[in-house]
Amino acid sequence: MINKIIKIFTIVTITLIVVLVLAYGVSQSKFNNLKKYNEKDNGLNSGRAQILTPSKEKIAIAKEMFYTTNVKIKKGDMASLGDFTMNISGNRKLTTNISLKFKEKKGINWFGGDSVEDEILDKGVVLRNAVINVISNNENARVTNKKMKKEIVNNLNQYLSDGEIEEIYYNNFIIQ
Repeated sequence: MINKIIKIFTIVTITLIVVLVLAYGVSQSKFNNLKKYNEKDNGLNSGRAQILTPSKEKIAIAKEMFYTTNVKIKKGDMASLGDFTMNISGNRKLTTNISLKFKEKKGINWFGGDSVEDEILDKGVVLRNAVINVISNNENARVTNKKMKKEIVNNLNQYLSDGEIEEIYYNNFIIQ
């Protein structure tokens, strides 16, 4: 009988200790700081919408990565004029990305201008417009040939005083 009483007392004591430890842990926790589903977000649906809807930063990064009209200087002597989408010869559409290889102009710079990189960045809009004018004035058959590339290079060099374009490269070229 005494063994039975000791056994029950031990079980009650252990249970009481476990309950007290749990109560202490809950009282010391930050459960009251947790956000409930119906509190300010109308349940699970807005949580899903928040996950599925990208932030403004992510949208800006995606636009920058996949379509950009920004002129950028790459490593060394290369610059990117960005993406171009334009109509050529009727209802055909050209989508391309153009990079430039540039160099400093030989000779004395009397006016002490900026570096070629700064000039290309400053005149980016003008350079992009020059490319658009040359490509849009050409027929579909001439868009990819060397003569047109040379025409683009000559047209771009008219707008540069501190440097000159040596070559252009098509990074992407799609005619639809």
